[in-house]
Amino acid sequence: MRLDFRGKLFLVSVLLVLSVVLVAGGYLEGQIREWAHGRAEAELLAQARVGRVALAYDSAPADAVADQLGAASGARVTIIDATGKVLGDSEIAADELAAVDSHSDRPEVIAAVAAGEGRAVRYSATLGTDMMYIAVPFTAGAVTGTLRVARPLEEMDAAVRRLRIALGIAGLLSLAGAVVLSGLASHFLARTLRTLVEDARRAVDGEEPRVPAEPNDGMIGSLNRMAAELETTVGMLAAERSRFEAVLESMDEGVVAVDQTQQLTLINRAALGLLSLSIEHSGSTLAERIPIPALHELVQRALAGHPERREFETRTTPPRQVQAYASPLRNQQGAVVVMHDVTEIRRLERVRRDFVANVSHELRTPVSIIRANAETLLDGAIEKPEIARRFLDAQLRSADRLAALVSDLLEISRIEAGNYEISPDEIELEPIVAHTIDEVERLAQEKHIEITSDVPEDMTVWADEQALEQVLLNLIDNAVKYTPAGGKIVVRAVKRDDMVRVEVEDNGPGIEARHRARVFERFYRVDKGRSREVGGTGLGLAIVKHLAEAMDGQVGVEPSEPQGSLFWLTLPAAPD
Repeated sequence: MRLDFRGKLFLVSVLLVLSVVLVAGGYLEGQIREWAHGRAEAELLAQARVGRVALAYDSAPADAVADQLGAASGARVTIIDATGKVLGDSEIAADELAAVDSHSDRPEVIAAVAAGEGRAVRYSATLGTDMMYIAVPFTAGAVTGTLRVARPLEEMDAAVRRLRIALGIAGLLSLAGAVVLSGLASHFLARTLRTLVEDARRAVDGEEPRVPAEPNDGMIGSLNRMAAELETTVGMLAAERSRFEAVLESMDEGVVAVDQTQQLTLINRAALGLLSLSIEHSGSTLAERIPIPALHELVQRALAGHPERREFETRTTPPRQVQAYASPLRNQQGAVVVMHDVTEIRRLERVRRDFVANVSHELRTPVSIIRANAETLLDGAIEKPEIARRFLDAQLRSADRLAALVSDLLEISRIEAGNYEISPDEIELEPIVAHTIDEVERLAQEKHIEITSDVPEDMTVWADEQALEQVLLNLIDNAVKYTPAGGKIVVRAVKRDDMVRVEVEDNGPGIEARHRARVFERFYRVDKGRSREVGGTGLGLAIVKHLAEAMDGQVGVEPSEPQGSLFWLTLPAAPD
C-alpha cells in the first residue's frame, strides 16, 4: 500500500517522536544511574569520614565500633589494621574474624593508603553480591589502619528499575500525545507543503508560480533574507576580529589572556618573544606554558577580582626584568595580563645610581683636601713658607685631579649623548702610534720603562684620527702608569681579515681574571689605592670603550705571558 504525502509526513513524525523518546529515555536512565552511583559514593564517603572520627574518640573494641557504625548507617563497616588484618566487621561475628583473609591486597585499601581515599566496585564473596566500597585511613591511639564502608548495589539497581518503568509509562503517554498532534499537524501542513513543493518545481522549470507573490514573500524568501543577514553578520565579525588581531600583534607589550580555569585563550607575538616561547610549545594552561610563580600569583589575584601590578624576572637566557599588570575581565570569566620589558630601564637606573655614587665619592676626596689645606693655611700655616708651599702643592694636585675628573666626565657624557662627532677616514696607524709614544716618553723615562713599536709603516685603518689618538694615549699611558720601574711595553698591530688589531702589552703585575670583564666600566678600579696614587680618574678605559665602539671597533684585555696585561683594540681596515 502506497502512502500519500500526508501519510508519509505522519509516519515520519511518529518515527521521529518515537526515536526521540527512546533516545531520551536511554540517556536519562544512564544519567540517573550515574547520579545514583555518585550519590551513593558521596554518602559512603561521608559515613567513612564520620566513622574515622568516631574511631579516634571511641576506645571500645574495633568489632563493637564496627557493629555500632553499621547499625547506625545501614552499611557494612570493616576496620582493617595497617597489616591488612580485619579487626572488626559489622557483617561478621567477632569469633569468625580470625578466619577472614588479609585485606591488604584490596584495591580500595591500597588506594586509601596511597592517596587518602579508595573506591572500588566488585563482587563480595562474603555477602554473595556486588558491592560498592569506600575506604579511608584512620589513626586511633597507637593503632593505624583503614576504615572501609560498603553497600550492596542491589538497592541502586532496584531504584533504577522503578525509574525505568516510570519513564516507560511517561514515554508511552508522550508518544500517544505526539501521534495525535502529528496527525493534526500533518493534516494542516500537507496542503501548504504541497503548494511549496509545486511552486518550487515550477521555479526550477522556469514557470511562474500559480499564485503570484512578492520576491521576498514566502518561506524561501525568508530563508534567503536570513542567510543574507547571517553572511553580513559573519563578515562584520571577521573584519572586527582581523582588526583586533592586527592591533594585538603590532603591540610592543606582551598580552596574555586566561579563562577562569587559567586555560590560555590568547597570547600575542610580543609575549612569545618576551618569554622565549614558541607557538608550537605544548601545554594549554598558564602553568604549563609559562612556569613563573610570580606570574601565577598575579593571575590568581586578578581572577579573584583584585587587579595588581608586579615585577618579576623571566627564566630566559639572558633573564629579563618584566613589569606585568593583571586585571579581571568585566564578566569575571578570566583575566588579561599586559607585560612590559623593563630590563633596559632597570639597568639604566642601576647605572645612574652607581654613577652618582661614584662621582660623589671621586669628587669628595680632592674637594676635602683643598678645603682642609685652605683651613690649615688660614689658621696660620701661610706664615710659614716651607709648610705653606707643601699645602699649596697638595691643593694644586687636588685641583688638577678635580679638573681631570670633570673633563673626563664631560667627555664621556658627550660621547654617550652622541655629541662627539666621528669623522672616519683612511688613517696611517704608525705615525699615530709614534706620536702617542712621544707624549708619554717623559713619564716612561722617569720610570726607566722601554716602549717599542712594532706597527708596519703601510698599515692603515678606517677611523677618526682624534678619537684614535685619544684611545691609544689612554691605553699606553695606563700601561706606563701601572708598569713597575724597569719594565717593558710593546705596541703592535696585526691585520686579520678586514679588521686591524692593535695591542698594547706590558710586563706589569697583570689583572686578575675576575676583574678583566669590568675594567672598562666607569670608576671601576682593580687596585683603588694604586689607582689614586698614579692619579687616575677611573674613566679612561670607559672613554676608550665608547670611542672604539663609535668607530665600529671593540676593545678588550687579556693576560700576557709570563706576566702582565695585553689591552687590544680592533678597528676596520681601510679599503684597498
